[in-house]
Amino acid sequence: MFKYGTQDVNADGHLEIGGCDTLELARRYGTPLYVIDEADVRGRSRAYLEAFRAHWPHIDVAYASKAFLVGEIVRLATAEGLSLDVVSAGELRLALWAGADPSRITFHGNYKTHEDIELAVRSRVRSLVVDCLDEIEAIDRQARREGVVQAVDIRLNLGIDIHTDPKYTTGSLESKFGLAVHTGDAAEAVARILGCAGLRLRGLHFHLGAQVVDTKYHRRALHDLGAFVREVQAGAGRSWRPAAVTVGGGMGVNYDGVTTPPTPAEWARDLIPVFLREVVPLCAPDVVFGVEPGRSLVAEAGTTLYTVGPTKHSGARRLVAVDGGLSDNPRPIMYQSVHHAVLASNPELTGAALHESTVFGRHCETDKLIDEVLLPDLAPGEVLAVQCTGAYTHSMFNQHNRFDKPPVVFVEGGRARLVVRRERFEDTILTEIRETDADADADADAGAEVSGPDGGNE
Repeated sequence: MFKYGTQDVNADGHLEIGGCDTLELARRYGTPLYVIDEADVRGRSRAYLEAFRAHWPHIDVAYASKAFLVGEIVRLATAEGLSLDVVSAGELRLALWAGADPSRITFHGNYKTHEDIELAVRSRVRSLVVDCLDEIEAIDRQARREGVVQAVDIRLNLGIDIHTDPKYTTGSLESKFGLAVHTGDAAEAVARILGCAGLRLRGLHFHLGAQVVDTKYHRRALHDLGAFVREVQAGAGRSWRPAAVTVGGGMGVNYDGVTTPPTPAEWARDLIPVFLREVVPLCAPDVVFGVEPGRSLVAEAGTTLYTVGPTKHSGARRLVAVDGGLSDNPRPIMYQSVHHAVLASNPELTGAALHESTVFGRHCETDKLIDEVLLPDLAPGEVLAVQCTGAYTHSMFNQHNRFDKPPVVFVEGGRARLVVRRERFEDTILTEIRETDADADADADAGAEVSGPDGGNE
């Protein structure tokens, strides 16, 4: 058994996380259940800050909230000194509701709606990351309407392929993200922004893709970014010097128990020297180096607990059904991702007691969760712990077959805290309109004022 974070086996032989027995967690909160190892997330947050600050004092580590976003993770990240990156009005609203300082929030997205731009500027976010030429004028117009100068960054498309699953790639020429350097769009964005009275060009950003386990691509990207800055400074942006350079996230994690992605210390060791040599001489004094880890902060800290149902046999293989599936973890069906699973009541079983098994969910699809995993014979009611599920599970939940969204429990030091309760049927029908309700709603709407995106009236 590979142990993530604070996972251990207690005196009863049960898997425990954060000092909490997983069988007791399943009994108390039900299954499926997302369990987050709070100490592990805190440790990883501190590791990123300490690793990069050891090489350069002006560091910003922003949690990529799309990986897993609930109010309590916002409070944890900000308490540990992290900034946040968000990609929608919904993510921004939740971050602000949870108490995040807007001056530590960066707003991303390849298609920012009017609502997104208006809310971001009105909220005084630190920066909006420009992803296309068309949105420059819209952000400038909103900033002048608000009487502010809005900081922006430009997301560069450097045309770098990380040679992994195309679904993970965001930095190649075919990607929908960023402004391409080779077409001249990125240079044009610099010129346009420098000519806007409502905008301040803060810096540059790039993101190459997800689940990256080699620093060579990011080192090349920093080299190419430096070349782009030199090109800009030789032309229309002669006097402009970046105040921030941000390496987007994508740092890989150990899903299968055997992968060895770079640690924060290794990322810092490999990237900062290139930054100092190729980029810093072209920048403003005290230029900020930013990173945006998401998956690598929370994936390995998460475990999903399921209750085992019926088992069928296909030759020597067991076909095991659990009480969740693609609604609470769509990653296997979307990305062919690999997770490891153990029997919570006896996670260290080995040898002849284990059999090749395939774990399925209970949706009306072939929602295969895990293939070719070694498990003992499982009786209905046993608890299965699927590891490394902290990222892109809760945040990608879908309501296929109308299953309820599982609760989230944070564990640390033997204490479990329910931070998101289990969804109820009543929660899921709040937006439904019955014919008998429609007339009453129409009457109410007829006399109501129109509410703007900020909650005020237009």
